[in-house]
Amino acid sequence: MMLSTLTALTLAATVTNTETVHDLEPFGGHVVACTEGGLELFTPAGRPVRVLTVEDGLPSHFCRALESTGDRLFVATDEGLVSLDTRFHVTPVLDVRWQALPAAEDASTPDYVSRLESLAAVLTPGPAYTAFSPRFAGTAEGRLFELGTQRAWSLPGPVRFISDTRDGVDVGTTEGAFSISASGRLSALRDLPTGPLSFTATEQGVRIVGSHGEVHAWETESVPLQAVGVPKGATVLRDGWAGTRTSGVFLQGKKGWRRITPTGQLCGNHITALARHQGQLVVGTFDRGVCIQREDGRWQTVRAPSLPSDQVLGITSDGVNLYVATTYGLGFHDGKAWTQVAYGARNPVALGKLSVLNVSQVDGGVALVDGRGVSLVTPGASPLSLVNRMPLPKEWSKHPSVGEGSGRFLWMGSEDRGLLRWDGEKWQRFHDGRDLTDNWITALSTDSQGRAVAGTCQDGFNYFDGAKWTRVRTASGLPSPAIVSAALVPGGAVVGTLLGASYFDAGTGEVHALPKLADPRVYAVLPEGDAALFGTEGGLSSATWKPLTTPALSRR
Repeated sequence: MMLSTLTALTLAATVTNTETVHDLEPFGGHVVACTEGGLELFTPAGRPVRVLTVEDGLPSHFCRALESTGDRLFVATDEGLVSLDTRFHVTPVLDVRWQALPAAEDASTPDYVSRLESLAAVLTPGPAYTAFSPRFAGTAEGRLFELGTQRAWSLPGPVRFISDTRDGVDVGTTEGAFSISASGRLSALRDLPTGPLSFTATEQGVRIVGSHGEVHAWETESVPLQAVGVPKGATVLRDGWAGTRTSGVFLQGKKGWRRITPTGQLCGNHITALARHQGQLVVGTFDRGVCIQREDGRWQTVRAPSLPSDQVLGITSDGVNLYVATTYGLGFHDGKAWTQVAYGARNPVALGKLSVLNVSQVDGGVALVDGRGVSLVTPGASPLSLVNRMPLPKEWSKHPSVGEGSGRFLWMGSEDRGLLRWDGEKWQRFHDGRDLTDNWITALSTDSQGRAVAGTCQDGFNYFDGAKWTRVRTASGLPSPAIVSAALVPGGAVVGTLLGASYFDAGTGEVHALPKLADPRVYAVLPEGDAALFGTEGGLSSATWKPLTTPALSRR
């Protein structure tokens, strides 16, 4: 008897982007930056030391807030609240999804933990809490709640700052600054900086920070303190340190502010596409373009206007040219320059819709897939040269979602009509019930042998071996039936879900859960031998997927 088992799987690498900073806190002889790529540690002089990630025990890379009691650093993440000791060892505290922490003030660690537990007991579950004061809580939806009462207010933008006053409460959101009297009357401050706004409490009072670096005092008639006082996009200020929305951490010196977060980072954490081009890894993101890894490990970022859009849907290389499918058209690089190609603008290849869903190498050329058909172009050519334009069947679907081709096969998925396959001569349809678990296709991977794996919105995935379908709605090794990525591998497939990744063994029909990745939301998979690169909403991970077959232990 033989048993199919997985090897012990560990992360080979986790790569994140730490340029979005939500908080800063001195702790353990370092200054800790709370970023959307983990906790980045700096020396007091501003030298980067290391980045703490899920590999170090954090429940998520998405850090939202920090608070220190002296011997412990409390960290609010998107997947739970933890604390760290001065050696940065992680201990779970509460299973809550807060984006803020109450002020520790002079509380001891046990007293602060008790305060957190008491706060969790009185908060209504569900809202994303973004600011706290002793009497109030604010949310990402712009709601302000008075704790222990039924009173609540709606404000424009997520709540970022709350300060109790004698006569009521001051509230700052990304869009404005407001005072609420004891009777509940709301009034707004005038002449504020350009939003989105952030707020910092200093010994001189509360400072309102605009998106262009303006700093205003919180007063009835607010006046600028400085024309450009802090780095652009500042989110937090603390004792000569500044965290920003897209540029990391800055330290103030005699000559002004200088960036200390390393440059050449991964372009963004929400990864939507992965490919290799001339041996180099290319990463596409949800809203921050693409980046190409250089031999020294640093990343070269490409964004609009080189690309039609920073929202990337797919990437393909034909060995000479690099093709980037985006929501506003195709980004094309011939080794020398980037060119935009789009429907309704520069369109030498007869694209039929604005969004290019995917680019694939097929027999006879490179297939540019849009919602109305496929443009086949000459591989390795510059400028792009149209070989053939193939429309989709008119009676099929008005809502194509994904497309991919290989060899003589071209596949299209939709939101309502399942799958189409072109075999070089005719279209064939695959529907739910007979072939698929559901007609809403969200992920697709195909090969030249005719195999395919198609993931659905909420009903698992479907594996086609070239002759018959295997439908998998649920399985013990499938963390979620919501499939958002897929990739064929020898003997099966790897699928990414909103709660993790799995390997499907087509020979046994078994589904094996893969280890914890940078983030459970896995939007891209690039198999490379016995391992794969996983693009998640929280960065890039590498893990082994290949199973081992070992003989069962004989019983005596």
